[in-house]
Amino acid sequence: MKNKNTKIGNQAWRRKPRRFAPKSRLGCKTCKIRRVKCDLSQPSCLKCLSTGRTCDGYSEMPLAFKAHKALSDSTDYYEGITGRADICDSSSPCTTISAYQEQQWNSKYHGLILQNLGSFMILPMTGSTQPEAMCFFKDISIKDLNEYRPCEPWRNTLMFFSQTVPAVRHAAIALSLIHRNYLDRHSNGWVYEPSSKYRLSDTAPLLHYNRAIHLLLNSESGDSGAITAITLLVCYLFTCFEHLAGDDVQAMKHLRGGVALSRNIYHATLNNCTYDGAQSSGVHTIICQVTKQIRRLDMQAVMFLVDWTPADIQETFTSHLALFDSTFWSLDQAADHLQILVAQVMRLRNTQQQMATKGTMPPLPSSLKDIVLRQLEAWSSVFENNLQQGSASESDSETDPLISLLRLQHTIAWTLLRGYGPGREMDYDSFLPQFQQCVALAGKVAAAHQRYSGSSRSTFTPEIGFIPALYIIGAKCRHPIVRREALGILQRQLIREATWDSISTARVVERIIEIEEGAAGEKQMVQYMEQIPVWQRIEALSYIHFPKGQAAARLDIAYTLCS
Repeated sequence: MKNKNTKIGNQAWRRKPRRFAPKSRLGCKTCKIRRVKCDLSQPSCLKCLSTGRTCDGYSEMPLAFKAHKALSDSTDYYEGITGRADICDSSSPCTTISAYQEQQWNSKYHGLILQNLGSFMILPMTGSTQPEAMCFFKDISIKDLNEYRPCEPWRNTLMFFSQTVPAVRHAAIALSLIHRNYLDRHSNGWVYEPSSKYRLSDTAPLLHYNRAIHLLLNSESGDSGAITAITLLVCYLFTCFEHLAGDDVQAMKHLRGGVALSRNIYHATLNNCTYDGAQSSGVHTIICQVTKQIRRLDMQAVMFLVDWTPADIQETFTSHLALFDSTFWSLDQAADHLQILVAQVMRLRNTQQQMATKGTMPPLPSSLKDIVLRQLEAWSSVFENNLQQGSASESDSETDPLISLLRLQHTIAWTLLRGYGPGREMDYDSFLPQFQQCVALAGKVAAAHQRYSGSSRSTFTPEIGFIPALYIIGAKCRHPIVRREALGILQRQLIREATWDSISTARVVERIIEIEEGAAGEKQMVQYMEQIPVWQRIEALSYIHFPKGQAAARLDIAYTLCS
């Protein structure tokens, strides 16, 4: 009896009908016949190869637009990122390409796909985590990347290519994952809530980073313009990724690679890019968009790297002087022009700081200083006139955060240049009205940032905004109330601008105040700027922030007092 029951139990499964999976609509021919899930790998399905079968390829779904072989001008950049790719174990399984498929997006830009950019397709959606990562990229990352100078065509370009090009897709997912991890670690209780409770592993961002590199290195040859556009987009996303990962050196390598690629190939065509946001046809428009973003980041790097020299800075400065015709077509053009002037000022200041640490202070050529000062004053005059004549309403001009930010950056640059020179730290006391104006402008920008982010969460942007200006106020304005107002704005913000972190910068300003006002003693607070003697003032300062890892986080500060 026992043997009979055992036999019946062992054969009970035979009475259950076999459940067939639904027919695969996007898989290879072999997986469709077997009715199994295809991983959609190209050119052969890994599911077939792992089971010893011959993959018969794909018939119904044309291949998505592919990233092609690198141009000869981008060889150095590809060689540079190859080393980064080796960080991941080559034996690690590559993640299947998926998509965040949105019918509204597909229909809205269907004409753009067919008319301007050739044969593109929305990549198929597989897996569970990639759609969530793309939702985060669309809702959070893209919004934060260009907060100070929002550009809808540029955001559309990022989203479109991340949906249609595998290399850009994986770079975007890598950035999204590390951005979400950054928010989880740095926000005050704010966590992005996905649709499921899935939690990312620490290696997930790097796996997609590695996959994007391999797709670039192993892509097929094709149109040179498409190659450049894809490479520049990945370069931009990798720069943002490395800043969030805390590897600013690698971020600068990606940035330099993107600048070199855009300069060697399309340097002559950049002047034809428009400032009105209009989208002309073809890949050339995409290249203009991403090149502008990369060049801006390159120009802004002098705000945090003492020995950084933007590419073609002197040539760009001279060309802008020649093109300047007493009017600006848009705020975007005014911002680009001011950015070049600020870069010139910071290069002069950085040279001073380097020499000050060596005990020497070179005299600044009066002709160069006068030229930059005249250009700053001319910029301010034209900018304010354009606002008065071309603004739709006065209220719009006063509430636009970009206008306040440009005024803040201009005033800080002008003040720094006017105070340049050995033994002139006491001269900054005469610029108290300018410092007070800057604090008021920074408060407006900070309030706009709070409204923009919509919560107390931490934000990241590769752009340089108001944090360096607040740092300069805290370091050069010795008025106890004004510099503490700047410190308060830093402490209330949770924002990272490239390598500038608001909390770390606030700690540096606190240390400067402690050093310069320490002579008065703990019981007596400094009441006037004149109470800080010249020998107690910091002339040059540099710092390195070591984030918390195996050891506790620390801040190493090196400074030179006035002689």
